[in-house]
Amino acid sequence: MTAPLRFRLLGRGIAYSASPAMMAAAFAALGLPHTYAIADVEEAELDAAVAALREPGVGGANVTTPWKLAVAERCDALSPDAALLGAVNCVVPRDGRLTGHNTDLPAIVDEMRALRPTGAGRVVLLGGGGAGRAVEVAIERSGATELVRIQRRDGSWARLADALAAADLVINATPVGTGSDESPIPAALLRPDLAVFDLVYRPSPTRLVREARAAGAPARGGAGMLLGQGWRSLELWLGAPAPVDAMRDGLRAALGGSADV
Repeated sequence: MTAPLRFRLLGRGIAYSASPAMMAAAFAALGLPHTYAIADVEEAELDAAVAALREPGVGGANVTTPWKLAVAERCDALSPDAALLGAVNCVVPRDGRLTGHNTDLPAIVDEMRALRPTGAGRVVLLGGGGAGRAVEVAIERSGATELVRIQRRDGSWARLADALAAADLVINATPVGTGSDESPIPAALLRPDLAVFDLVYRPSPTRLVREARAAGAPARGGAGMLLGQGWRSLELWLGAPAPVDAMRDGLRAALGGSADV
């Protein structure tokens, strides 16, 4: 009989996460007794939370905002992608050692390729934050010819309309739209030849994705990326193929039947 293992999601202010539902569906489909729970961690608690991943009975952890960089610094080894980004979203414990991985990056690349199968030309990235670096590397790997960064903090947001006018893909890496019916882009700026990738996944689909599709544009929300990083994390932990369809069903159960996944 398989011994039960504990898996965790380390972050702060993450009660909204759909990852527990996705992972519970995966373990049920595989007939495993494992559990996956949110660990809402303050900065003063982070060292202890990472150290606890070395304990017997812990199978691994995901890491989300705002601890991806800090956890990378606390791992014993990093995968090539995690080392490149300096950020970890998946931790694999083995014999008391922690190896940090970044499964966000290939998941983002997959989503971009689904939107622009022949490659993107000029890409506009809204925001930066924890996901910004992974998105930038994914854009590079997709073969984009130009990246334009738009942020509120440097005043470049005032140039949003001009930036979008010459773009064929826009990526929302801001939190705008999370748990709300807001969009970072006025609907009037959306058009059929401007693909939209919104990293926000709750609600699903977001207002930005809905309005982009209404304008005739290809658009994807963040739930697909969540699934992509999730099944890759599971395979790293278990060393076996992930039940992707069951995980997708788990996400839809958590996000709603019309979830964009």
